Amino acid sequence: MDDVLGNILFTFFLAGILILGVSLYFYYQYLIRRAFIETAKKHGYRYYYRSYAIPQRFAFLAQHRRGRGRYAFNILIGQDKNSSRLVFDYTFSTGLGVEKKWHYSSFAALRHGKTCPFLRIYPRSMLSVLGDIVGYDEALFEESEFTQKYAIYTTDESFAHAMITQPLIEYLFRHPEQSLEVEPYWIALGTSERLVPEEVPRRVRQIEKVRAILPL
Repeated sequence: MDDVLGNILFTFFLAGILILGVSLYFYYQYLIRRAFIETAKKHGYRYYYRSYAIPQRFAFLAQHRRGRGRYAFNILIGQDKNSSRLVFDYTFSTGLGVEKKWHYSSFAALRHGKTCPFLRIYPRSMLSVLGDIVGYDEALFEESEFTQKYAIYTTDESFAHAMITQPLIEYLFRHPEQSLEVEPYWIALGTSERLVPEEVPRRVRQIEKVRAILPL
């Protein structure tokens, strides 16, 4: 009898721990969402919690459409008379069952409004997640510290050489975790780290700085 009662109490104890853990998780998500909403209000952005359309809308996410469950979240959109800016988290999963793994990254994108060829600059450490870069040729540059650390893909090699100036190289060396995407109408900086609400203004300043560097 005592053993049965003990088992029942232990079961209730485990259930209580589980319920507490789930409750804390959802409360944490609520706090994160509220922090993004406050950041959006403070800086004049619109906030959207989740979007399944963004992975299809932007060509620069083509190399990140691997796996399943692709969507953007924690999306902040700002616009003025000159340009639009987006900052968002992005996720997808690979594998099934016990081998399932979620991959996270975040992007800051800015509309430059001009037609141009495509240019992708990725830290070589990122290639293991991206896999084969389909539809682009790897641009040929003289071997240097930059080409050892970064892979450069483009649809127009002369455009790549024109865009990769010394100021851009210096910027990427200062931010070795970032990738750069240049395409018609948009540029974007990506990283494998998730967004932090307090860092959204910094991510916007970074993409604006890169836009000023690029001779578009």
